[in-house]
Amino acid sequence: MNEALKLMLTGMSTVFFILIMVVVLGNLIIRITNRFAVATVESPTAAKPVQSQISASKLAAMVSAVEITTKGKGRITSVEKM
Repeated sequence: MNEALKLMLTGMSTVFFILIMVVVLGNLIIRITNRFAVATVESPTAAKPVQSQISASKLAAMVSAVEITTKGKGRITSVEKM
């Protein structure tokens, strides 16, 4: 019984340690990538005019919905009627 308990605790602690390492290394990789990655910004002149395709009230509703849903972090870059 004593040997089985030792084996179980060793296995559980090993799995716990590996999961902690995955979380720590994942966060480290994310931070390094966010610090050194270059974000590409498209010029606003390249965007197609959306006024001819969609009414202003519908576009305003979409922009408002995206802003509320993403808490100000998202934005609409283009809208195409399908």
